[in-house]
Amino acid sequence: MTTDDIDSRALSLNLFAADDDEEDILYKRKLQDLINGTVTPSEAAVDFDAWVVQDANGRLKELLKRPDPRNLTPEEEAKGMSLRAIAPNASGSIDLVFPTIAKLCSAFPPFHPGQNAIIQFLEALRALPEHQVPDGIPDGEEDDSHLITLWPFGEDWMALTEIFRREAEEYSYPYSDIETPESETQVRWRNFQSAIARITALGLINCGFLSALGDIIPSSSTYSDLEKRKIGGPNRISGDAIAAAQWIMWPDEGRFVYQQCKKLDETGPRAMWSQERWEVWKEQFAFIAGDERFTPKARVAAKLAKEQMIGYEEEDKSV
Repeated sequence: MTTDDIDSRALSLNLFAADDDEEDILYKRKLQDLINGTVTPSEAAVDFDAWVVQDANGRLKELLKRPDPRNLTPEEEAKGMSLRAIAPNASGSIDLVFPTIAKLCSAFPPFHPGQNAIIQFLEALRALPEHQVPDGIPDGEEDDSHLITLWPFGEDWMALTEIFRREAEEYSYPYSDIETPESETQVRWRNFQSAIARITALGLINCGFLSALGDIIPSSSTYSDLEKRKIGGPNRISGDAIAAAQWIMWPDEGRFVYQQCKKLDETGPRAMWSQERWEVWKEQFAFIAGDERFTPKARVAAKLAKEQMIGYEEEDKSV
């Protein structure tokens, strides 16, 4: 695969694993059908929702048939079973599938049909009528504390942000291949950042704290020392800059970042957006674009990002 190919084509989906069980294979085939276009995102969303609901309702029905629904039998305890294994577990079904969705985000270039399918699938889930599903054992006939509401996309669905955080750590860590120009890891990091920028800007899952924009701030613990690491340093910043630019260079995502930054003058250690950081990013993109130590692709991406930032500011003044 040539350099241009790896930049512009879908990478391996890495969907199936040797230790997949029947349930793994079932949902992964459903995701494969979504990516291949065999089903539409809306059809995939309805099917996934039905799978989660039917499994949870089926478990609840079987559980309530037991003489003592709230406790394991002695035989089950002897086998080391947990009550969670037989109780309704809608959140567990979601937690089972979403790590694979997060992984798929690294496979597709920005706005590739595969990436679009993932985004549209999440949007279609959010658009489904709000409904409740069992996720645990009821305390009694009138109890509804075991019910959860689907699909609660947005700021508060912390379980999903944690899934995406773990996936980000698969690529971004000290001395990762992000600093190897044109490596698969570097391209996957760009692809992943493009996907989570879109997901965040659409208000689906808040992955702003995972933005590679944070990695190109000189005060960041992940920012390479350009003097001590003469080659690896610029190369790592180059890889992060290409990924970070995905949050700025595309209009919807860039305007989202700008509007978020306008809300705060300064930021704390855990927050990503502020006017102060907007200015730092603008300076950093200008620095990277103009310094030959950085890779040509990083310099091009940084130049475009800087130009877009100025454009968003001018746009804002004219409103």
